[in-house]
Amino acid sequence: MSNKETLLQTTYTWDNSVFKSINIQNPEVTVLKITIDVGESLPMHKHNLLNIAYVKQGTLTVTKDTNEEITVKEGTCLPEVIGTYHYGKNTGNIPVELIVFYVGEENEPLSVNKD
Repeated sequence: MSNKETLLQTTYTWDNSVFKSINIQNPEVTVLKITIDVGESLPMHKHNLLNIAYVKQGTLTVTKDTNEEITVKEGTCLPEVIGTYHYGKNTGNIPVELIVFYVGEENEPLSVNKD
């Protein structure tokens, strides 16, 4: 017997910003598996494209450059902020495993680090 469960359906990013209209001429979809070790932080970065992270394992705290933050745990989805600098940190006691789905223009960088 098949089963279907909606993990996320939203028109907002995690900081309650409305998704803007996306005009993509040459669409490209990328799916990454990202592992973040206990206590590890990713660099401050931003995404100029739509992306959703599924937390397969662990606890992740995401902090914007304005210090606004959210903590997400295993089994939840995170609709990422777009065009806003932020970083993620493993705030749990096991490695974080993320499955991240990116949708954007072909050859567009998935993220841009802050200098």
